[in-house]
Amino acid sequence: MCGSMAGKYRFLSVLCVFALAPVQGFADDAAGSVYDAFDGAAAVDLEAQAPGTVIAAIRDALRHNPQLRIAEARQDAAKSERFRALGGFLPDVEATASYTDDRWRSDGLEVVGMSEGTTLGVTAVQPLFQGLSAFNRFRAARARVSQSELALLSTMQQTALDAARAHAGVILARKIVDHRIENMGLVSQQLNISEKRTEAGAQSRTGVEQARMRLAQAQVDLGEARTRLAQQEAAFIRITGRMPAAEMTEDMSDLADVFSSLEDALAIAREGNPAIAAAESAAKAARHDKSAATGAIAPQLTLEGSYFKRYGEDPLIASQADEEYQLVARMRMPLFRQGNNIANVRSANATVAQQEAQTTATLLAVEEIVNRTWRQLEQAKARRVAAESGIEAARQSVRGLDMEYSAGQRSVIDVLDGQRDLVIAQINASQADYEVRVTQYELAAATGTIFDAFGETSGLN
Repeated sequence: MCGSMAGKYRFLSVLCVFALAPVQGFADDAAGSVYDAFDGAAAVDLEAQAPGTVIAAIRDALRHNPQLRIAEARQDAAKSERFRALGGFLPDVEATASYTDDRWRSDGLEVVGMSEGTTLGVTAVQPLFQGLSAFNRFRAARARVSQSELALLSTMQQTALDAARAHAGVILARKIVDHRIENMGLVSQQLNISEKRTEAGAQSRTGVEQARMRLAQAQVDLGEARTRLAQQEAAFIRITGRMPAAEMTEDMSDLADVFSSLEDALAIAREGNPAIAAAESAAKAARHDKSAATGAIAPQLTLEGSYFKRYGEDPLIASQADEEYQLVARMRMPLFRQGNNIANVRSANATVAQQEAQTTATLLAVEEIVNRTWRQLEQAKARRVAAESGIEAARQSVRGLDMEYSAGQRSVIDVLDGQRDLVIAQINASQADYEVRVTQYELAAATGTIFDAFGETSGLN
């Protein structure tokens, strides 16, 4: 899985320069690390990106999101555990020093090999065979390092998705406010016309009151739109750590055009989604842990060496010097250790089953997202086309109603209804465009291509 992802995420490598500046490649890791793709990536000045673009929002979110720091800390912890596992192949070396004085023990105590004075010694134990438990523990630790890398990448992709959604949400909320303000102007203009026509005796007072009622409703709708805008801007600040730019640049790219079909999107998601790869790495680590637990029951072979040098009562004068050394090959066969070995094997078996089930659950969840977003995207595109057609029809209707109203053929309520339909059509079009945009982001994130998609559409690759 990791090897198939090596060609992706070039844009991520550039963002990492700004977001996680001590992240480095891992030359000592297993081949195919996702960070292999970082080497040789073209340097791009993301600081030159306008603050109102979606790429700038992603850049700021990657800098700001504390979840990335948590994922990075877990990655460091996994590397430390890998180093600890490597120690299972290294010798255990210990230095000792002792001093013995005959005045501090009884006359009847005889200790073989011990004389009055100072003794210095070094002992070393080198494991030769441990039932492959150390080897499998190291492989499990290495798999967990890969899992932590993929988990970090998954967190970064989710952060990018959140930032892109927040960017689109602010743009939508601002559009709706603009539509409501435009509607306010139209309703106010209609109220003025109605008052003048009433004063001239061309219509009754009822038309004025109807226009006033619509104006009050327009004010309420504008207030609700501004409240939603405040909520979207607050979410944008929480995600990116800064205020939205005064001028937000709408993202017009088509992130879904790289998929020829739903089956193609599902295949790419199975290969490219880092959450699936992280779950597979966790299952792989669990299987190595199981092998290590099984190996702990096998015979243990070690090579043990020791060297001692004794000095007389005065350690500076080696008048009573004596040396002793030995080299012993020792095999131990664990028979019964309070049931710990058996319990460890059973626990490891259960963990393997749990992690494999988690991998399946993650795969099914990703496939569900891809299926759902693919169908939602198709429906959203159809709604956008219909809504755009409805806007022009509504504008033509309003112009016709105004002319007929001026000619006395229509009432003020007819004109107000036409204006309301126009505003609704504009809001529906903006909402449909937002749904298309966000659904594309979700599909790109689910397939693991969100950074590649933004890189290609922004000319960063």
